[in-house]
Amino acid sequence: YKGKYKKKELEAYWEYECTPKTRGKPKAAKPEPKAKAKAKAKAKAEPKAKAEPKAKVKAKAKAKAPKEIDPEKDEKLAKAIAEVIPYFPFKKLEKFYDIQGLLHHPKLVNAMCAVMARRFRKMKVTKICGFEARGFLFTPVALKLGVPFIMLRKAGKMPNTISSGPYTKEYEGVDEICVQKGAIVKEDKVVLIDDLVATGGTLCAGIKLMEACEATVVECACMVELKALNGREKCLKAGAESVWGFISEDLLNTKAELPDDYKDDGQK
Repeated sequence: YKGKYKKKELEAYWEYECTPKTRGKPKAAKPEPKAKAKAKAKAKAEPKAKAEPKAKVKAKAKAKAPKEIDPEKDEKLAKAIAEVIPYFPFKKLEKFYDIQGLLHHPKLVNAMCAVMARRFRKMKVTKICGFEARGFLFTPVALKLGVPFIMLRKAGKMPNTISSGPYTKEYEGVDEICVQKGAIVKEDKVVLIDDLVATGGTLCAGIKLMEACEATVVECACMVELKALNGREKCLKAGAESVWGFISEDLLNTKAELPDDYKDDGQK
């Protein structure tokens, strides 16, 4: 283009090209963002108007909560569980209640653990302690509460332990219960849990262990309480704040069907 355009014409051309302009769009088109802003404002305002029904739904949910602690509902559950727990002549006892029957029914197990968790949540427990071995079946209670589950085991079964010292078992013989050092700390609020309350020997050994760890036993809890053996009184005397059994022995009337070659081979 040398010599074709004058200097002033070139300067005018590049000034035109390099200056930002809204080509082909009238200035009147700029109000569009305001329209969008108004639309957004209306959209934000609409959910606020609909917030009231949600509040009503929450209020209704709160109103239904008391039904979960209906004693009649818990009584029906207790009867349903009792029906699937048979008793055997075992360990020289006329009636040995076999919890394996309940474990064939996962929904009942879950419902049982839910009842326990609901009860213990009100007590603000910090740990659940289960006795070897059937007490370990209630680990889901701790999971539902979101607190640690602590194993209380027989002597020689785990390292670095504190011992309860020897105690007389519910049936026959002497045993010893241990907890790992540091598992229970000062001011812990614990529940001792097992499948049943019988003579209270095992539970009392657990209470001594918790006392040695400077923890409080807010409750000794079991699925079944054998009231005739007076375990409740022994546990309260040993230092437990409360003793609770969900199912009364009166409901346990399911006799096991024994084979012809059945033998009482229970070990002491």
